[in-house]
Amino acid sequence: MRKFAALLAALCVVIPVALSSAETSAGASTTYLCKSAAYTCTTGGYNARTAAHSGWAWRFYGGSIPHYNAYGPHNCTLYAAFRLEREGIVLNWHGDGDQWATLAQEHGATVNAQPAVGAIAEWNSNHVAYVEQVLPHAIIISDDNWSGAYTTRQLLTKSGNWPSAFIHFARPTVPLAVALAQPVAHVAKMLATFRLR
Repeated sequence: MRKFAALLAALCVVIPVALSSAETSAGASTTYLCKSAAYTCTTGGYNARTAAHSGWAWRFYGGSIPHYNAYGPHNCTLYAAFRLEREGIVLNWHGDGDQWATLAQEHGATVNAQPAVGAIAEWNSNHVAYVEQVLPHAIIISDDNWSGAYTTRQLLTKSGNWPSAFIHFARPTVPLAVALAQPVAHVAKMLATFRLR
């Protein structure tokens, strides 16, 4: 019964905003495909338990940094870092959301105005999100939010709340889980292909 009550509570938060639009200052709209105080809108296995047990993502952006609600920690940088870490990317720097593009570029990542699946979208208003899908005139992003402690999945149009920049991190040529499963002699060779950013 408790699981049903928790599911019902989560749906009450998600369903009313499933296809709502918000006006931006430019008069264009952002369409919320999902908005939830839980982790319903995020992907990649992100939730309170997995975020707290991640490595560098939690070390840089967890602990006392996120805003907590009844479901756990919420922070845009924690979510973006978590998604990157799950893809085998290791960052040796950290900063607020509006510092990511500058710091990433200083450490060799490509930063431009071109969206791509897996890129981190950055806004100068101190926010980052993960690009899930690229459409002809829009993108779909997922994010977590410190302010309000909620996750979202949004459809953004180029004339609307468009990110200031897109950060493209080099992906490892071999996923970390595969590298760790290989015999020790091959691990050193594979690790040489990883690029720390």
